[in-house]
Amino acid sequence: MTTATTHPYRPSSGCEGMDFMERWCERCWRDAAFQAGEGDSCEIAANTMAFDVDDPEYPKEWVTDATLGPRCTAFEQNETGGTVHDARQEVMPL
Repeated sequence: MTTATTHPYRPSSGCEGMDFMERWCERCWRDAAFQAGEGDSCEIAANTMAFDVDDPEYPKEWVTDATLGPRCTAFEQNETGGTVHDARQEVMPL
């Protein structure tokens, strides 16, 4: 079995970046406080926007390969199971 070589991942467009962050960041405990409007963004996500993909400071956690595709290797499911409860949002009746 051949293993795919990983390399740093940088979304090619804003839409791709939003999809990636929805899939990984919004469900990760590292970004939960930011998603709830109660704290700073995950340092990994913030640094992907601050550094070029070739910069030594670009996060090593965002990788991609031909087998598994783009992912964050530091992802850890948040305690709410991926649902961020934001007290600023009210429930609207149907």
